[in-house]
Amino acid sequence: MMKKEMYITGTIMKNRLAGAKEKLASDKTMKNTGRGTSSELSTEDGKLCVVKWYDNKPVLMMSVVHGTEPEDTCQRWDKKLKEYVTVSRPSIVREYNLKMGGVDLIDRMISYYRMSARTKKWTMRMLMHFTDLALANSWLLYRKDLAICAAPKKSIMQFLEFRTEMAMTLLAQHHGQGSDADLSEQSEEEDNSNQGKKRFVTAVPHVSVRRRANAHLPEMISLKNAARCRVAGCTGRTRVRCVTCKVFLCLQGDRNCYTAFHT
Repeated sequence: MMKKEMYITGTIMKNRLAGAKEKLASDKTMKNTGRGTSSELSTEDGKLCVVKWYDNKPVLMMSVVHGTEPEDTCQRWDKKLKEYVTVSRPSIVREYNLKMGGVDLIDRMISYYRMSARTKKWTMRMLMHFTDLALANSWLLYRKDLAICAAPKKSIMQFLEFRTEMAMTLLAQHHGQGSDADLSEQSEEEDNSNQGKKRFVTAVPHVSVRRRANAHLPEMISLKNAARCRVAGCTGRTRVRCVTCKVFLCLQGDRNCYTAFHT
């Protein structure tokens, strides 16, 4: 980790210390000394530090940033006295307790709405996992930014709502990649469908962005032949298209398919 310039602090098991654990104070010695006792060991170059701290039981920690000093005190519960007592605490323990929990939090957030697909391909599983990871991190940053701006709590989206909004945005962007030339070709092919030519059908995702009708504005497309209206049951033709959905809809006084489609 140091070669990659990643400076970490965390707990470590006794069997990962090899001969270093023999140079630290024993569990029995620290127990007799009392709670709050600590023992420190560093490498010769001083870049790696191992600290053993005795609380209710021995705790082993390793860091490339923190050590024992500067020590402070903390309140710990004593079962025998049935009250809180003041215990000495090394700097490495204080910093670890202050900043721990990021990995646990992200794992918990991912587990709520994890993407699932019955596939054994590691590439797909990896892609879905990192998408879940990015969404969880984005939502946490989104909440943090709104908290800094003192936004009302009711205006902050929940995680599921955030994921749904993100999915609808991506769907709208993907569906909007078609060009006007493609639409013109679509219209011409529909007109020639009765002559045996292949009919071009555009699949419009029903979960797209119909949710916010105020974000959908109509635009007039210059087509040689009007396109078929996409509302079910309507046989009319129109040159009016939704800017967001990229679908053609009738917008006339006696036939307003545009409003019906977005409600």
